[in-house]
Amino acid sequence: MTSRPAVAALSTGWLAFWSARQPRERRLLALAAWVMGTALLWQIAIAPALHTWRDAPNKQAALDAQTTQMRKLQAQARSLQSSAPLSRTAALQWLETSAAESLGPEARVSLQGEQVRVTLKAAPAEGLSRWLAQARSQAQALPTQAQLQRVTPASGPSTAASTLPAVWSGTLVMNLR
Repeated sequence: MTSRPAVAALSTGWLAFWSARQPRERRLLALAAWVMGTALLWQIAIAPALHTWRDAPNKQAALDAQTTQMRKLQAQARSLQSSAPLSRTAALQWLETSAAESLGPEARVSLQGEQVRVTLKAAPAEGLSRWLAQARSQAQALPTQAQLQRVTPASGPSTAASTLPAVWSGTLVMNLR
C-alpha cells in the first residue's frame, strides 16, 4: 500500500516540473525522451531480431552441410556393419595386392601377431589416402599407429619442389577385425 502514495508524490512532482517548463523546453524534453525510447527499443528488441534474421540463411546452410556429412558417415557406418568381414588370410592377401598397386612396388606388408605392419617407401599421398579408405572398407583394417615422413622426391633443377606430388615413407601398424 505504500507504493500508491509514492507514485502519487512522484506524479505530482513530475507534473509540477513539467508545468514549470516553457513550451519550447517541453518539446525538446519530449523529443529527447522519444529519441531515448526509440534507441532503447532498437537495442533491446529490433537489432537482435534483425541480426538473427540476417544470419539465419548462413547458419541454415552450415547446418544442412553438417547434416549431409552426418548422413554420409551414417551410411558408411551401416555399410561397414552390414558387410561380411573377410577372413584373416583373405584380408591379408587383399592388403598385400592392393598395397603394391596403390602404394608402389616398394610397399611391404607383413603380419606380426595380431597386427599388420605396412612399410612405405615414397608412396604417393593420393594413393595412400585411397588405400587407407579401401583397407578400412574392404579388409576392415584400422590403423593403430603411423610413423610417416614426407619425402621430397628427386627432381631436376627446373622442377619446383612445391609442384611435385607429396610422397610418404615410414610404417603403418593396422589391426584386422
